[in-house]
Amino acid sequence: MKGGAEFRKSVIKKCCEELANLGFDRYRMYNCDLQLDGNFHCWVGLNTGLHTTSMEIGPFVGIHAVEVDKLAALDGIKYLRSVATYAVHLGTLDCAKEERAFFFQPEWSEAILTSEARRLAQLYASCGVQFARSIASYDALLPLLEERLSWLGGYPERVAACLYLMGRKDCAREFTQSFLAAKPAYFERFARPFLNLLSGEANE
Repeated sequence: MKGGAEFRKSVIKKCCEELANLGFDRYRMYNCDLQLDGNFHCWVGLNTGLHTTSMEIGPFVGIHAVEVDKLAALDGIKYLRSVATYAVHLGTLDCAKEERAFFFQPEWSEAILTSEARRLAQLYASCGVQFARSIASYDALLPLLEERLSWLGGYPERVAACLYLMGRKDCAREFTQSFLAAKPAYFERFARPFLNLLSGEANE
């Protein structure tokens, strides 16, 4: 099998097959996650890098908080299950630091490729799920999202949504108004409909 895009697809497909064998939901050919409860999924991110003679997978793991990301999509950006609400590289977790990197080479046998894909899947099923469960609540998720506010990229929207879903609607309003004043060009598209939502509920 030659390297390149087709090899990349075949490896990701194989990793998803191995994740599915361990109980993960393969909701698309190249996407898997694990539902922890109705609102939180263990998110799987198989970031890839193609090299001259190999392909590397940088495994990311985290949480997809369904209601947080649906509410954050008030800015008109389509809600996507495949997007992480919050994620980190698996290799940064204490339970995964001793694992060697995940490289795949086109000349490897099917058995070796499958073995490496299975090793990756097992790491997600153990260390990854353990981490995801530890942050699968709004109380745990909020301070993590707040740490990334300066990144923009959806984090301010998720902070506002998280506060709202925690029932802290006054805090959600104050945060949104404050962040809108600081970053109007970035935040207005979300802030206006979100503040309208809060105002409408206040008038009910």
